[in-house]
Amino acid sequence: MNMSGSITTMDVIVFLALGFAIAFVVAWIASPALRAWIERPKYRFQKNLRSYDEAVRMENGKGPR
Repeated sequence: MNMSGSITTMDVIVFLALGFAIAFVVAWIASPALRAWIERPKYRFQKNLRSYDEAVRMENGKGPR
């Protein structure tokens, strides 16, 4: 709000962003399936990284840990 008490476009944008953020957090807390879907890329990346590290170790003759 500005000094005269009217709502500006910036206020609307900020309030909408806060509303979407709150809705997302509520959905994230309420839905285990949503949490799993959001975190799936992280676990896929970690698996690929372990696979890559293992391949590099094998290539260098160090064998599996």
